[in-house]
This record gives sequence, structure tokens and C-alpha cells, in this order.
Amino acid sequence: MLMTDRKKQILNIVLRTYIEEAEPVGSKYIANLIGLSSATIRNIMSALEEAGYLYQPHTSAGRIPTERAYRDYVNALVEVRNSYLDQIREIRRELVEKYTKYSAMIEKISYALSRMTGYTSFVIYPKDHIYLDGTHFMLEQPEFTNIKKIKKIIAILDEKEELLKKLNRYIEAGKLVIHIGKENNIDGLEDCAVITGAYVTHKNVAGGVGVIGPMRMEYHKVLPVVKYMAEYMSEMVENF
Repeated sequence: MLMTDRKKQILNIVLRTYIEEAEPVGSKYIANLIGLSSATIRNIMSALEEAGYLYQPHTSAGRIPTERAYRDYVNALVEVRNSYLDQIREIRRELVEKYTKYSAMIEKISYALSRMTGYTSFVIYPKDHIYLDGTHFMLEQPEFTNIKKIKKIIAILDEKEELLKKLNRYIEAGKLVIHIGKENNIDGLEDCAVITGAYVTHKNVAGGVGVIGPMRMEYHKVLPVVKYMAEYMSEMVENF
């Protein structure tokens, strides 16, 4: 399918609206935004659905993004902006001044990461340990109201040893990595997105930081937070 500017515009509206509202986006809503008829919007949305970018959860509902749509959206986020830079700098100062124990620093970073993003966070540190925070944020996501689905997610988060094995493979690349939906080779997280960033010491991967949340994640906000936290961790571990 030829991705015209109009199709890109409509797909972007669906993506951003669904990320914010967690509700299927209808043609009437988009028509009011850009001044085209609902019929024209429906035709374009149908074409996007056939191309694998959108799907309709119910016959009478609007459309929501697919994994492919999220992947293309993330790949297009060339410029990683950071609206939390001041907060991260403040956390960094506090860590340097207040925490002399490595374990205490890890807990503070994990806590700050989950609170800034609103998702479950983790910090992987040397000797193969993982610290999780904000697991309860999973329960607040509208797409995880299904009891079977959320139980499966919580179960893998509780299986820290198995989760650690999988996440260690993600951070081996030594850079910021995003796994969306079925890209996650982690049973139970097929409906989630996992963002990981590695921190290094003496040019070797020492551990990682990251977040786990729904595919409907605010990638444009989360990516820079994980990126800068990983970079600051690289600096801090040199002091221990």
C-alpha cells in the first residue's frame, strides 16, 4: 500500500489518540479534526486496516493500532526528546549526595523510573539480580482488565529468575532496545512493550534499566527517560 501523507496523518491521529484515551478511534472524531467527510475517513481507515496498521475490535467500534503501527511509530521517533531532564538531574544529584550503598541507589532509581513513566520498572545489576518497582501500574491499564491476561502478566513478573534471563538477552546489545507485542520472546508479555537500556562500566555491559507496560505506551516520553537513566547509571557505577 502506498502510504500517502493523508494516510500517515490519519494513522498518526489514531495512534496518538489511542495512546492517550485507550479507546477505539472513530471516523467521525477524525473528520471533525481534519475537515474531511466521515465516509472518506472510513475508506482510508479500511485501507490502513487491510495493510495491517489498524484493526477493528468490534463491528460498531472505531479502530485501534496494531503492533506494526506501533513499530513504525517507534522507528520514526528519530529525535529522542526528554521532558524529564530536570527531574533526572535532580535525582542524580540526590543519588550522588545521599546514597553511599549500591543497593539503596538501585532502589531509588527503580522507584523514580516507575513514577516518572507510570509503568512497571526494573533495574538489572551485577551478579544477576533484578529489582522491580511499580508492578501495580499494570493493574491500572485499561487493556489489562481481563483477569486471565493480568494474572499471566503478574505471574511472569513474579518469576524473577526467568524474567531476568530474558531481559539479560535484551541488554546484551548495549543500547536502547524496544520490543513490542510478540517481538517479546517472553511468555505472558505478548500484549506488552518492553524498553531496555544498558549501562556500562569499562566498556562492558554491567546491567540494565527499563520499563514494561502496554503496547499503548507513551514511547515519546518513556524512551528518553530510559535512555538518560541508563547513561547516568553508567556514570554512577564507576563510583562504586
